[in-house]
Amino acid sequence: MSSKADDFDVRYRDAGATGAIEDGRPAAGHGYGVTGYGGNIDYDLGYDANGWDTNGFRSPDADYLDSHESVAVTHEARTTAATGPRTAGAHAAGTHAAGTHAAGTHTAGTHTAGMHPASAQETTQSWEPESPSQDDLWSPEAPGPGHRGVPPIGPGGPGGPPGPGGPGGPRRPAGPGGPGGLRRSGHRSLPQTKVKGSWWRHWTLRKALGVLLAGVGAIVVLGAIAVAVAYEETPVPTDAMAATSFTQSVVESSNGTLIGRFGTTNRQLLTYNQIPKSVRDAVLAAEDRNFFNEGGISPTGIVRAAYEDARGNDGSLQGGSTITQQFVRNYYSGIGTQQTFSRKIKEIFVSLKVGKEKSKQWILTNYLNTIYLGDGAYGVEAAAETYYGKHASQLDVAQAAVIAAMIQQPSSYPLAQFRPELEVRWQYVLQGMVQLGDLTQQQAAAMKFPAPGDNVPQIFGSDVWDPYVLAMVKNELVQVYDFSQQQIDDGGYVIRTSLDDAKMAELYRAVSQNEATIDEDSSVYSFKSYMRAGAVLENPANGAIQAMYPGPGYAGYKYNGTGPTITAKECAKIFCRYNLAWQAREQVGSSFKPYILATAVKQGMDVQTSTLDGYNYQFIPPDGDPKTYPATTLPTDHSGWSKLVTNDDAGENDPYTPQMAMAESINTAYSDLWHVVAGVGGKTVTNNVGAMAQAFGVDTVAASITGKLDFQDDYGVALGQASLTVIEQASMLATIDDNGVYHDPHLITSITRNNVPTLIKITSYPVFSSSPTLNADEASQVQYAMSEDTASYGTAPTAAMSNGQEVIAKTGTTNTAQSAFFIGAIPSQALVVALFTADQSGNPDETLNNLGGNSQGGFGGTWPAAIWHTYAEDEFVPLGVEQFPTPVFTGTAWNLVPPSLRQVTHKKAPKKHAHSPGSPSAPANPYPFPTYSCDPSVVTCG
Repeated sequence: MSSKADDFDVRYRDAGATGAIEDGRPAAGHGYGVTGYGGNIDYDLGYDANGWDTNGFRSPDADYLDSHESVAVTHEARTTAATGPRTAGAHAAGTHAAGTHAAGTHTAGTHTAGMHPASAQETTQSWEPESPSQDDLWSPEAPGPGHRGVPPIGPGGPGGPPGPGGPGGPRRPAGPGGPGGLRRSGHRSLPQTKVKGSWWRHWTLRKALGVLLAGVGAIVVLGAIAVAVAYEETPVPTDAMAATSFTQSVVESSNGTLIGRFGTTNRQLLTYNQIPKSVRDAVLAAEDRNFFNEGGISPTGIVRAAYEDARGNDGSLQGGSTITQQFVRNYYSGIGTQQTFSRKIKEIFVSLKVGKEKSKQWILTNYLNTIYLGDGAYGVEAAAETYYGKHASQLDVAQAAVIAAMIQQPSSYPLAQFRPELEVRWQYVLQGMVQLGDLTQQQAAAMKFPAPGDNVPQIFGSDVWDPYVLAMVKNELVQVYDFSQQQIDDGGYVIRTSLDDAKMAELYRAVSQNEATIDEDSSVYSFKSYMRAGAVLENPANGAIQAMYPGPGYAGYKYNGTGPTITAKECAKIFCRYNLAWQAREQVGSSFKPYILATAVKQGMDVQTSTLDGYNYQFIPPDGDPKTYPATTLPTDHSGWSKLVTNDDAGENDPYTPQMAMAESINTAYSDLWHVVAGVGGKTVTNNVGAMAQAFGVDTVAASITGKLDFQDDYGVALGQASLTVIEQASMLATIDDNGVYHDPHLITSITRNNVPTLIKITSYPVFSSSPTLNADEASQVQYAMSEDTASYGTAPTAAMSNGQEVIAKTGTTNTAQSAFFIGAIPSQALVVALFTADQSGNPDETLNNLGGNSQGGFGGTWPAAIWHTYAEDEFVPLGVEQFPTPVFTGTAWNLVPPSLRQVTHKKAPKKHAHSPGSPSAPANPYPFPTYSCDPSVVTCG
């Protein structure tokens, strides 16, 4: 059974012998046990004759004794024991019950069956209570000599040897006594037996202190092991916290001028060497003066912070966290800022590892680039611009100390009401710099507090066109580069555009100057609020947009950058946020004719030798009958035929070469050419002209050429009823200008993040032929056909350049005078200018007619050409005369004139509307519309 020594304290005292002793030896039959002063102990059964085991337990049998003993310990017996000896009744002869001793001798250490001899004497023990300190337990009392019926022990023989153990059982213990046998009473007692568990029953101060120290030591060791294991198992996060890389994306012009920013996180990354020493010193003085001499944490700083917390001071000048700890919690994902013990331990472990694995320069650089400094500024560069309007490299020491002071309370210190606290913190930083040897006390004392300003960066730059450009750049990032909104706002990209600051300013000046001229020439036909202007300058070699006029400006900007400030009310009235160069779609009139000519050239027409039917008053057959000639009267079966098409002048009634028909904008000639080359399209099939428009970059669905409205098989397409943007027109012109190679019109020329570039995506391809040579040759024919528009007999002689530069050009005007275009290019520049009304539905109250008091004011060859010319004289002429390629005429001669009407055409007199603004008007137009470009009875114009 289990021992419960902790619950019992049994002492075997020096007592008189119990049990039979013969000649100083154990009586026969007791050789397997030990008869001594504590009673008979049976090592096999674990109990002595009095019912106690060596561990302090009583026998599970009745009372105190084994079942074979009949002596009962009574109160009287105990009383008798106090006065004299009393003999207990002897054991009766008989056998034990289960587990009893059999008569006989001990053999080979085993118990043999037998009985106690009748002559064996056993002395009954008397019992007395122990002292209270022994928990009132009872133990056998050691009898004195001659007492309790036991005679004194005389000289004895030698003690018996140890009994051998039985097979498989325990060895017997040595007999009591030494070589001299049992000692007499009054002689030196035998050593006391220590019972298991007795040590814990007697406490001393020494014991208690030893146990306490042992426990503390164990806790320290186990804690050290736990810390070591936790440290090893705490990894440094492999990923920086996403927010630490968040920063505004910046858009710049080709000159590096800020156009605008996306997002609200103002952060600009610097290298270690780009951060001035004064800024680094100031930050170390403010946050961690022992940074370069410590590991990732500062034990003294932690103790100091804990002490301040205990005192209730929440405004201690220097916290307990090192720069490394601040950096770790703000930079690495998975660390956080929660006020929990486990998070703090993780922060400390990661800080220790980062301090060991990373250089101090690396830690400090990233810290100074990511720390929040208020007013949306992250990092010292953004803070320098926010508070002092300069780069960090331009800060003086006093300003650097202010920025360092901001770190402690970035949300409060920038506010005016916390200026006194900021100054106190600033002084603390300066004294820290003195302490570190960065300043002398005299230098610090001489400094004046440089109050931070409110230079929070705005979303847009200062130029009037910036908001428009920013919207276009965002669209390009999404549509071309598949950027997400988060990438745009927080990606920290630097986006360089193709816009040239000087060209932008000059284009705005050209528009403003001509609008002012319009207003000066006529107060009645001034530039009304419903009138719009748009312009785009494109580089033909690569499609880059170098300048544009997208609108007069957003609310808060000066009109066109120089006029009165646009109010919110005025902005709503003129739709000032609408991008007139990129979003507005207007009918382009006759400026669509180059698409028709390009389709014919691609199909094999020789521009130089072919002849077009330019006779006036024609009905045009449907594009499904390309071999049918136009007629002056409708045939009986006229399904699909056009309404009557006329030219601008009754005298325009001849056969024309493609070049002459282009220069004079002969409507009948190009309407007939359209029906010959277009082919039949459909809801799911794009005809030839529609395909050519797509190749030039036109969104034909948005332009209503294909798609739901599907005007591609309507002759009105040839006359410009399709609605295109200014940029689409500029793209077509630039493609022809670059010898037939199309390039995506674009603003973005570079995208970088942390100096890592993004691949720029610009699609380029030949439009006319996959053969570069043939493609260039065919393009040269279109250039040739468009080269006479600025001639005296062309529709835009006022656009001719003063240095004699050849220009490929075309005008476009709608029949309601609600839009007017001029497209013109030199070999290196393609510029498109348009004027139009807000309402394009044919509303007679909105018209460009008589604009500026000029009867031809609504023509593309008037004010749009004038704006073009103003810009060209300032920007193109200084480039010198550029040569177009010599045209190469391929294909065959087409003659579309009915045989009975064929004759050689002659150059016409100057077009009546080809005069400069403000000059005397030509004879009145016999027709009610400037040109028959859009017949409202056929299609809704707009």
